[in-house]
Amino acid sequence: MRIKIVSVLLSAAAVAALPAGPATSVAADKPCAASERWERDRKCYTATARNVALVDLHIQKQRGRDHARAEGWVEEGGAVWMEVRKDGGAAKRVHLKRVPKGGTFNPHGASRQKATGWQYDGPGYLVRGCAANAGDRLKACTGWH
Repeated sequence: MRIKIVSVLLSAAAVAALPAGPATSVAADKPCAASERWERDRKCYTATARNVALVDLHIQKQRGRDHARAEGWVEEGGAVWMEVRKDGGAAKRVHLKRVPKGGTFNPHGASRQKATGWQYDGPGYLVRGCAANAGDRLKACTGWH
């Protein structure tokens, strides 16, 4: 009984010790809507934050191998990128595309569409697409594929 109580207390302490990040909302990805799929997509996943679709991850065969590309909708000052893991290693951010802030426009105004470059997604590689509005106030990433 004592071991069980200590285990519960340690678990609660570990959860309480997690750092509180910026006000972001990340939801698990799901298949893209039919209207968002590209013609040659083998797979397509979307990730939302606060019920707003922010990023789609398109996976297609190119030269006989899987490649992925992220497409996002973010406000001025936001960004779209991909993260890559090779052979279970650390995640590396690649293909970062920023939406510049523009003139007198409201920096929190209308969304802009941005797409990354293509990333190899074959054996040993995992990729995911991510997008964030300015200041990471709203951020979403697809699952690893």
